Amino acid sequence: MAKKFADLHIHTRASDGRLLAEEVVRQAREVGLAAIGISDHDSVGGIEAALGAGKKYEVEVIPSVELSAYLDGSELHILGYLIDWRDEKFRAMLRKLQDVRLNRAKQMVERLRGLGLDISYEDVLAEAGNGAIGRPHVALALLKRGHVESINGAFERYIRAGGPAYVDKYRLPSAEAIEEIRRIGGVSVLAHPIYGFREEMLPELLEQGLRGIEVYHSKHDIFSTRRFEGLARRHNLLVTGGSDSHGSEVPIGMVRVPYNLVEKLKAECKLL
Repeated sequence: MAKKFADLHIHTRASDGRLLAEEVVRQAREVGLAAIGISDHDSVGGIEAALGAGKKYEVEVIPSVELSAYLDGSELHILGYLIDWRDEKFRAMLRKLQDVRLNRAKQMVERLRGLGLDISYEDVLAEAGNGAIGRPHVALALLKRGHVESINGAFERYIRAGGPAYVDKYRLPSAEAIEEIRRIGGVSVLAHPIYGFREEMLPELLEQGLRGIEVYHSKHDIFSTRRFEGLARRHNLLVTGGSDSHGSEVPIGMVRVPYNLVEKLKAECKLL
């Protein structure tokens, strides 16, 4: 029997991805994936369409979310797998987070205009469509207006942390993010721990209920991967992995993990 693989970290246009949910699923089928995690930033808006497309293309869709969280002065992202994405209390919380994103985008536009750039809030909204607005949409608006030559250039010159148009954002306390994921039946996993995470944070995250770590990621080199494999092994954490594809620079399926890791997530859910 042929081995099955999954990419458990993919974004759609429901947040800052470039592809519609159905396009994501179709591409997953084309590259031979058996399962994918739709893990949009602070949004579950792509899950329903992805589930429908999954039936069409025979790709299993794992309902997921990626929450921006905060611990000890650092930003962490917490992935929630196999969540009850229809839970109304959870969706209300996400709507509040999206309102915060809108206000942040407005402030960044104001700063950019203060720097003499011809850009409007409507330009950014047009890039976001119905998705959860974020800095990539500001970058795209800058690119289309001709103020920068690339998305990376927009970040480096204007909207990177500490940049002249950067505005900090509200983040959920990690304890709250992990508890919400648990409440709606999901498994919480630390995303791309190469960013923001320090090993001395782990005891507190474990106490809060963290159950896994994203060991395999498109930005993890072999040394980082080995480090996080060891961390997962020592602390009996679930291992996950994914491309973190947004539909452009990093292709869907660039990182793929054995399907048995999906089965382990499902087994963990039954224990909650």
